[in-house]
Amino acid sequence: MNATQRTPDVSELVRQALAGSSTARRLIVEQLSRRLRGIALSIVGNSADAEDATQSIFLELFQSLPSFKGDNLLPWADSIAVRTAVRHARSRRVRTARDASVDPEELVAEAQAPADHRVPRAIIEYLGELPETRRVALVLRHVMGYSVEEIAELTEVSPNTVKDRLHQARMQVRKTLRRELGLVPLGPRRNHE
Repeated sequence: MNATQRTPDVSELVRQALAGSSTARRLIVEQLSRRLRGIALSIVGNSADAEDATQSIFLELFQSLPSFKGDNLLPWADSIAVRTAVRHARSRRVRTARDASVDPEELVAEAQAPADHRVPRAIIEYLGELPETRRVALVLRHVMGYSVEEIAELTEVSPNTVKDRLHQARMQVRKTLRRELGLVPLGPRRNHE
């Protein structure tokens, strides 16, 4: 697109995509691919599975496009990404526990790739140690900026379950950081891990 052409607004892109426009579909993919791949990677934990999950996400997104109502595509696309990536991750659980866990080296390689914002290497490694449900909640809350209620809706659990997962994830990351840094908590209040 040259400088005089503008990208159509979301509702127009959706309308064009529903009418069969491959250009509109390409623009939607261009606008969302990095974000949705990031969500997939945070859930499935390695690049190869994230690529597969991202393709599934876009298939689901375009199949669900007729149900899109409104002009804010991001939350709608994010919800599809989370649900699809979680399903993808669950379908891969036939692997051994080691193979099914997040490969921290994959996440580190991803973080070292050119990006608008990079997550520090240690944080990525610690995220990789979290169980999937906790990692998803933590990423959606602290990286993507979703509220507890929004995460509950995206992951189809209660807000209390989300709060518990966030708490458990923070505790696990805190414990790992303390171990790695050789820190001892101050006072009995902080020693409940």
